[in-house]
Amino acid sequence: MYYTLTEAREAVLRACREMQEKGLIVRTWGNVSARLSREEFLITPSGRSYDAMKAEDLVIVNTRTLKYSGKYKPSSEKNMHAMIYERRPQCGFIVHTHQQNASALSVLGEDFDLDAYSKVPSFADPAVPVVTAEERESLGPVIPCADYGLSSTKKLAKSVSKSVVKNTGAKAVLMRCHGAVLAGRDAEEAMQAAMDLEAVCAKIYEKKCGELIEREADEALEKDLPGGSFLHVRTPFVLEMSKRGKELPPYLDDMAQIAGLSVKCIEQEATAGKIQKALKDRDAVFVRNDGAICIGRNADEADAVAHVLEKNCMAANIALKKAADPVPGISARLERRFYLKKYSTLKEED
Repeated sequence: MYYTLTEAREAVLRACREMQEKGLIVRTWGNVSARLSREEFLITPSGRSYDAMKAEDLVIVNTRTLKYSGKYKPSSEKNMHAMIYERRPQCGFIVHTHQQNASALSVLGEDFDLDAYSKVPSFADPAVPVVTAEERESLGPVIPCADYGLSSTKKLAKSVSKSVVKNTGAKAVLMRCHGAVLAGRDAEEAMQAAMDLEAVCAKIYEKKCGELIEREADEALEKDLPGGSFLHVRTPFVLEMSKRGKELPPYLDDMAQIAGLSVKCIEQEATAGKIQKALKDRDAVFVRNDGAICIGRNADEADAVAHVLEKNCMAANIALKKAADPVPGISARLERRFYLKKYSTLKEED
């Protein structure tokens, strides 16, 4: 499907707002594009807030040359979008998310045969299969997982492209330790696939863990501090990881980017000095048996740290059970360095 420029702008902006409302992304993570023609597509700009984004902020990119026009740079994942459009002529809309269930399941690096899971009872209700007929229709026969690659790199784009070519009927592709990308004929199909992917990944996750996943969280304690904001969170997976009393590496690359190269653990009676030491070069620290402390320049930043920490702990929970590896150390350091450099630049521009 080809969109007119006006239609594409409306569809992309609508999808960005819907992704935020449904919790598929936080802050500026993720990106959205719409096909304008065989040679061009419209994509979200790099680092711009979805809340303030306007139609004229969106960027037109050439599918083959990656040359662009607009007042902002296109998303750094433009290469991945271009490769998918090149290999899927019927694709008219692409959504790249960092949704929690799909991201957490991606740490296993597995392809999931949905035809097989349509014959397996879900953990919560044996009368309902893990994958319903409607979800199978929405997502295709398989959810493939692309090999790991640093975010925004050609390696990641090529890995996704390989999965797209190999699995022609798949509308969703997981990216190991990263997130997911959805390709549809139009915005409605891509967004529906994103929602169905999250539901299916939740059921596959529970099946693999052999337990019903608790989603209720205790109320977070929030404090405004001089020069920043403080959140004490007790979300389910953060609380579970805090009981281990151990330092936790990043299992997802956005965790390395925004929170640091690991999350240390302090005792509940730790002094302010010990807390400050544990938070050096980090934005989160576990409190043994009592969740975690997340910090930021303001409440929104602290909340974003809490969001990625819970998602990382969910990924860690299944990774530790299934002996899956975290983000490689050198990759985690590069992700953190690139993020801090890019984010500091954006702060200066604001």
